[in-house]
Amino acid sequence: MKLFLQGDRGKALCEHCQQIVGITYLRRDVPFSDGNGLARDILVGVCDQCATTVAIPPQSTPAIKETRKQSLTSIEARLPAVYLDVLDATMHCVAPDAGVQLRKLFFGYYFSAPPASSLEQVHEGFAAYLAEQAEARQLPAVQAMKRLSLKVNHYVAEDLARLLQATRMTQTELLKSLIAQMRLDVLEGGNPAVIAELRQLARLGL
Repeated sequence: MKLFLQGDRGKALCEHCQQIVGITYLRRDVPFSDGNGLARDILVGVCDQCATTVAIPPQSTPAIKETRKQSLTSIEARLPAVYLDVLDATMHCVAPDAGVQLRKLFFGYYFSAPPASSLEQVHEGFAAYLAEQAEARQLPAVQAMKRLSLKVNHYVAEDLARLLQATRMTQTELLKSLIAQMRLDVLEGGNPAVIAELRQLARLGL
């Protein structure tokens, strides 16, 4: 891998100029394409004609990735372990190769969907189902808790904020209710259209 130094010159395609142009490698702050944050003081190739950033050398990639990671929003919650079991079972049902990294994709889908008016009732029904199953199977009362941690971009974070405002739920209650809805849609096979959309998203995310 070639190591570029400040002041090095080269050539690259400039989308703004619509042609191959001469470039100079300079240090500058570069905003992310989605407008959410910027990578500061990184070495990039700058068009000599219009001063647009047109090339990023490999050596600048780690700094960009670290900055992007810091710009993500953290969603944290402690949930009964069975809820995460249901979440992961839902993902496995949709995509057998799915890992926990797809949790945020599934939540992102439900965050962006119009809030169901029956969301609270769905959760109440799921809680009643768990209680009935524990009694029928004569299982001891266990409330093991697990931590759910998601790192999402600002679009997903904004969808979550809108949904919290629309439902007037706490974040924990909303997450539990959405998992209950996932169970109804997927594990109970109640919504083939949602299953198809989640399957397509999972293929893109794997």
